[in-house]
Amino acid sequence: MASGAPHVARFDHNGATLVDEISGDAVSRHIVFLHGWGGNRESLRGIATLFQHTHRVHLLDLPGFGEAPPPPESWGTVEYADLVQQYLLEQVRGTVVLVGHSFGGRVSVRLASRRLTQIRDLVLLGVPGLPQPALSKVRLRRWGIRALRKGLIALKPLVGEGGVRWHTARFGSKDYQAAGALRSILVQTVNEDLTESAKLIACPALLVWGTDDTDTPPWLAARYASLIGAKATVSLLPHKDHHLYTGTGAHLVGQQMRTWLKAQAND
Repeated sequence: MASGAPHVARFDHNGATLVDEISGDAVSRHIVFLHGWGGNRESLRGIATLFQHTHRVHLLDLPGFGEAPPPPESWGTVEYADLVQQYLLEQVRGTVVLVGHSFGGRVSVRLASRRLTQIRDLVLLGVPGLPQPALSKVRLRRWGIRALRKGLIALKPLVGEGGVRWHTARFGSKDYQAAGALRSILVQTVNEDLTESAKLIACPALLVWGTDDTDTPPWLAARYASLIGAKATVSLLPHKDHHLYTGTGAHLVGQQMRTWLKAQAND
């Protein structure tokens, strides 16, 4: 098999499995892509193909997505980060550019905060994980929704499951309603605060956001940059939403990454 010919590897650790589709010509420079919630290794392929002549490309299926079976129900982003870290340490030889979108970005923040010498650069695409401003409408609405759900759960002995089912249908996100066996992991994940992890990131970080992203608004990019400090660079793509890697977005993101990585190499 030629060095750059695609092949798929599976890696087991701590009761879970990730799947890695590996391709590309380089042997010592790696770029690892972590998809968002509900996605799989196909999600970021449009960006990944742009780096096959300069890096060894890794497109991951994280546990519970794509071809990777679900992990234990108790997992959060810490355990996902543990798994990816162990995979990098055991199976990847050389420096790593870590690229994470949304949920995969949460895991990437956790990993980068550990300051592994192997991870040289970090790219975050539309990543949640930081709390809303204290008096924001979004935060107050979420508080009201949670309070209502707690009340309906307390009333279950009197009124049955109907109220809770109505609440799920009315206020549950598409991800929550489709999560199935991963629902407990999703709930834990969306309630995690990555502020302290972001403060610990020491490697150069590129934060690419769509200006029209309503799932993870651009203020999150600015907040992450302020926590990471001088090594953070923010790039906003006009008219792109949370799925900024689709369509022409893949080339725009890839162009931003290539320019930025070249600048890091020249520093």
